[in-house]
Amino acid sequence: MKILLVQLPTSHLGAGERVYPLGLSRLSSTLPPHHDKQVLDMNIAMDPWPELKQKIQAFQPQAIALSFRNLDPLAGHQASYLSSLKTGASLARTLAPQAKILAGGPGFSLFAKRLMEEVPELDMGLKGEGELIFPSLFEPDVDPADIPGIIWRNKAGLVENPMGPKISMDELPPMDVDAFPPLSYTEGNAYIAAVGIEGKRGCDLWCGYCLYPFLGGCTMRLRHPSKIVDEMAFLNREFGIKLFHFTDSVVNRPQEHFEALCRELVNRNLDLSWTGFFREDSITRENLDLAQKAGCVAIYFSGDSLTDHGLKLLNKQMTKQDIFNAAKLTADNGILTMCHFLLNLPGEGDKERIETRQTLDQLLEIHANAGNLGAVIFNHVRLYPGAPLTKRLINSGALATDTDFLYPVYHNPEAHAHLLHELDARCHRAGVYSRLKLPMEAQ
Repeated sequence: MKILLVQLPTSHLGAGERVYPLGLSRLSSTLPPHHDKQVLDMNIAMDPWPELKQKIQAFQPQAIALSFRNLDPLAGHQASYLSSLKTGASLARTLAPQAKILAGGPGFSLFAKRLMEEVPELDMGLKGEGELIFPSLFEPDVDPADIPGIIWRNKAGLVENPMGPKISMDELPPMDVDAFPPLSYTEGNAYIAAVGIEGKRGCDLWCGYCLYPFLGGCTMRLRHPSKIVDEMAFLNREFGIKLFHFTDSVVNRPQEHFEALCRELVNRNLDLSWTGFFREDSITRENLDLAQKAGCVAIYFSGDSLTDHGLKLLNKQMTKQDIFNAAKLTADNGILTMCHFLLNLPGEGDKERIETRQTLDQLLEIHANAGNLGAVIFNHVRLYPGAPLTKRLINSGALATDTDFLYPVYHNPEAHAHLLHELDARCHRAGVYSRLKLPMEAQ
């Protein structure tokens, strides 16, 4: 079969920051050689839609698989990427009317049934992980009813098959570096690592807004440290990749696995560095020192709230003191640090807004002398169906039961919508003073 794999646009075109399509690359490597395969990552195309048209017309695929990674962006960009999926599927159907059109990816999985209804050009959708079943989607004699984890159409309508087993992390297929050359992604990135590395999938934390447990499972499936570092060493050796980002929901949990990974990296003595999201209450002076020796050059924290109320509401299972302690550790070690917080959470009033400003000022003061705070990213909580916080708001009557979450729905009371911009300005000023070596009091 002639198969076209397409990574749909889910990034701000023109931003210059490229992200390697790790998931689609692994799926690509599972396809047996008797298929004729071509690929297109629209995120690295200068003008992606003409390139998709040209690729379909020249190749005339019998199947087109659309990877839809993100529903919408983060960091205050209240937009939707749904148009990428709708337009991509429509264009595929127009240019290849007889082709089988499939969709998958994290963004698709969150709204699989709704998207199959919303985008009628799709013949089939893949929910969740696909490495174990992807090749069977293109075999002519396989009954769709026998493939776990897909949603498909028959004469009666949509059929959702039960989910199947999840892949062992030590059996992940390799990246298809021939179809998706890593060097196409590493040139020009100014702020982020282009290539992701998987150390684990799943999460057992159940933060109030998050659907990681839904996407990857509610337990952490760990990849052996030697397997992780083997992949990093291969990419470093063959393509000169020197900066990686761990795609784990939290890189430093469980602590034993994290420290074993760092020791493996230290023992290999590779010329590379990495970043990842850390949990504040799991970082210690000892494992931070070890992480830096292992090549960690930047830490992302997702404390998510600057108030006691917010931390409890979001089920973060940590305190503001944990956030302060982690900030002191990274400031003492001088490691570049980025922090993410959600503002105007449900139930927060004037008291919490005062507390938000005070907590932020305390964090800015901790980092001021070290000058290691790269950014503080503010957002409003994005509500997803099935998330604990969303259920709570519906049960309390604060949200209608028929609220449509497909397009972005944020909790952000209009009377206090300015808070994000106010705190952005506060952080910008603090950052400039820190770089200029001026005391906070001078502000």
